[in-house]
Amino acid sequence: MNLENICKEIMKSDAEILMVAVSYRTDSHYVEREGTASLQTKEAVEKSLADASLRWVTRRSQRTLGEPLYAMAKYEKAKRITIPFGIYGIILCAVLPDSDVEKIASKLMIIVKKYSD
Repeated sequence: MNLENICKEIMKSDAEILMVAVSYRTDSHYVEREGTASLQTKEAVEKSLADASLRWVTRRSQRTLGEPLYAMAKYEKAKRITIPFGIYGIILCAVLPDSDVEKIASKLMIIVKKYSD
């Protein structure tokens, strides 16, 4: 699975996406939009992927509301969308703080579906 190509496709899907990070099994990759200031170091992105993976396990165990599709967190400088990537992966996207997360998440879920196991 080519995580770099997945990141590029996600990045192209919406101009409001600032950063995409993908973790799948033991591999990970991330890209930032050219011309924007980095919000996190590479190490911080890798830690965020690990933390998000652990949180997603908890979400999956709470099925009374159905299968979780995505999660969103709002920070001062960005919003972050977290989407499961098959059984063994996770995708994080940082978007502009005033972005329409529902619109972007819908696009991401279509892309993820093409690559999921």
